[in-house]
Amino acid sequence: MQDEGGFDVIVIGAGPIGAATARHLTERGASVLVVGPDEPSGFEDHDGVWAGYYDQGRLGHVLEVPLMTSMLAMRSIRRFPDLQERSGVAFATPRESLTVMPDDSDGGGLAAWFNRGILARNAADLGVAVEQMSADELRREYPDLEFAPGHVGIVQRDAFIVNPRGLVRAELTAAVAQGAVLVRDVVDSVERSPQGVRVTSRSGETWSAGQVVVATGAATNVGGLLPKQLDMRTYGATVVLVEVSDPAEFDIPAMMYLKAPGDQVVYGGIVMSPLQYPDGKWYLKCSGRSLLDNPLDSAEAITRWVRTGGRQEDIRESLDLLAELLPGKSLGPAHTRPCMVCETPTALPYIDRVDDHTIVAVEGERGAMAADEIGRLAAGLVIDGLWTDGIPHEAFQARWAESEVTPALKSVATA
Repeated sequence: MQDEGGFDVIVIGAGPIGAATARHLTERGASVLVVGPDEPSGFEDHDGVWAGYYDQGRLGHVLEVPLMTSMLAMRSIRRFPDLQERSGVAFATPRESLTVMPDDSDGGGLAAWFNRGILARNAADLGVAVEQMSADELRREYPDLEFAPGHVGIVQRDAFIVNPRGLVRAELTAAVAQGAVLVRDVVDSVERSPQGVRVTSRSGETWSAGQVVVATGAATNVGGLLPKQLDMRTYGATVVLVEVSDPAEFDIPAMMYLKAPGDQVVYGGIVMSPLQYPDGKWYLKCSGRSLLDNPLDSAEAITRWVRTGGRQEDIRESLDLLAELLPGKSLGPAHTRPCMVCETPTALPYIDRVDDHTIVAVEGERGAMAADEIGRLAAGLVIDGLWTDGIPHEAFQARWAESEVTPALKSVATA
């Protein structure tokens, strides 16, 4: 067994949050090792965990609830230009973000996530300009789109589509340029002692450090890398990709759409304007209301879910929605891709110290747009030894499941 020597910090997980944490740690002068696997070549026979960032487009905006989520996103987005320039990786494309929901002018609303008044107040608190639109204004502003009757909207003009793969590449490029060491491997175990930690990978390599950051996303509770389980749920989500031959024919905003005529939810999720994927083709991306239908509680359950490729029934739901939303447009073949998300009871990230040598930094489905700020906060907790940000730490303190777990000698590093 080879011991590669010591580091100040080892970051387990090379996805958006792990990569961002590594970058901010190196900027604070720490010697850093970041360990995480490359993206798998496919999912049909995949064995292991799966990361949610294996995608080409996520919303980057402040139209989120709770307010803290919007604040984290805004802090991250403001650093995007500098990160893109320093890394040479373009990952953020300007695009309007439009949220559409049933008219809630009477103060109601089916869900806090789609309450127009709350979204508008949050944006105002952050000094971000948004516009509320009536049903008639929606029709005039977006004549090529056919929304359900009685639905209204709110739009942020200066939003972005964030490429999660590109974001990770940019963060890692910047971190390595500042001295971080990147190892593409899977971490099997973390041993703790009064002096620090010793991390062992699946390939048999070991490294020591004073501290370790566990940033393994939706797989955190199945990896056995923490001394106890987080109060966090993991789900297998489905992305539907619908091919289009000419993306120029689909000049549409990035959308969150709650279609609920008569207060009956028909669709609730994302409709992303055309994105080019690694296969060279352009796709409309939909992610609908089955987001939390597939709870996963073990590494084996994750593997089984990934191999399904996602919930096939979502294809019909997405095609029906797009046919109504984009009348007269020609749509090509559709297929699904598996995705992973996690959910905390606070609806906020966990950024917290677990013990003298361990910090955890995880987020759910909004991890990409807020990852750089989550990484900065996690790095500050490591370097400073205490919480120094203006946001109260209580907002991000970890909550723990009832029973503790014994650290396992298997699984994982993901994002």
